[in-house]
Amino acid sequence: MFIAPLIILTLLYFLLQIPSNVTYRVGIDNRSSSTALVNQLKKSDKLEIIQIDNNQRNTINKKNLAAAIVITDNKVDVTYANTDNSKTQVVTSLLAMTVQEIQGKKTQATIEDTIKSVIASSEAAVKSVSEAAVKSGVKIEQVPNTGGTTVTIPKPATVSISSHYLYGNSKLNPFSSLAPVLVVVFVFFFVFLISGISLVGERSSGTLTRQLVTPVKRSEIVLGYTVAYGLLAIAQTLIILFFVRYVLGMEVIGNFIWVIVINLILAIIALMFSLLLSAVAKNEFQFIQFIPIALVPQVLFSGLINVDTMEKPLQWIAHIMPLYYGIDALTKVVKQGMGFTDIWFNLLILVLIAVILYGLNVIALKELRRT
Repeated sequence: MFIAPLIILTLLYFLLQIPSNVTYRVGIDNRSSSTALVNQLKKSDKLEIIQIDNNQRNTINKKNLAAAIVITDNKVDVTYANTDNSKTQVVTSLLAMTVQEIQGKKTQATIEDTIKSVIASSEAAVKSVSEAAVKSGVKIEQVPNTGGTTVTIPKPATVSISSHYLYGNSKLNPFSSLAPVLVVVFVFFFVFLISGISLVGERSSGTLTRQLVTPVKRSEIVLGYTVAYGLLAIAQTLIILFFVRYVLGMEVIGNFIWVIVINLILAIIALMFSLLLSAVAKNEFQFIQFIPIALVPQVLFSGLINVDTMEKPLQWIAHIMPLYYGIDALTKVVKQGMGFTDIWFNLLILVLIAVILYGLNVIALKELRRT
């Protein structure tokens, strides 16, 4: 209990060290006509510019873009993925600054061209008067005034920015942005906590010990606990999901069935994980002591802190956490409208993790039976 807070704070320190070379992927549609604006965007060290054929949802999802831009005449049409509100804000700011800079250069160029034109016309008028005087035999001591002509500088056309959002809108609230993460974390945490404490209670009361001295196979005992507590985990998961979806109004672009499937698999993983730790813990208090080490790293690497901004070694750690794959799949369904063809790998990894935990539980019961 004394060491766990130090470990978590140290982990947070490293996770919040955002590298200075973080870039944001932005697609420029081939229809874009403003070469100057495109070239200026490419100069930004914060943007990774790629060419795309359209700004449709499937293109943005496939290319993993923060935004897709189409530039026609004096209009910039931007479609934001908006899956990460922080990315949207950064790209919005960079785009606005770039457009303003281009607009300033156009205005300056227009002023310079107008001044040159006025000077050229004045010189031509003076030269014309001088030549006429020479032809007339008149000697001019001083160049005559050509008149006080008012110079009007034409105003360049203003570049307008039109914004669209695949998920949410420009006023996306923090809850909507973090909804997939929060749902998964709460499902995982409460299933882990409730089932784990119940299982430790059965062990401390002697129920598990009496089962181990019977001819029942260890795999059957684990399966029995999984089915029994799995039903409770499924019920709790469904209550949380339907409450968040229909009461709190979480926006879901994709099929809600996949949201349920992903969370149910994670609930089973949480159950298997709690069963494994309950085999080690001697009582409920000792089980609770495992929570900071067992669950907090899962949450920190789940996507609550953007994994893309972490250092490479930390990203590797994130890829061994089940919550990372669960939240990644859920984000694709909820915010990007993807389906099975886009999340099957995440589901496969989660199922494999569940199978591995099942096997570890059987081995843990073998050690308990010896004792």
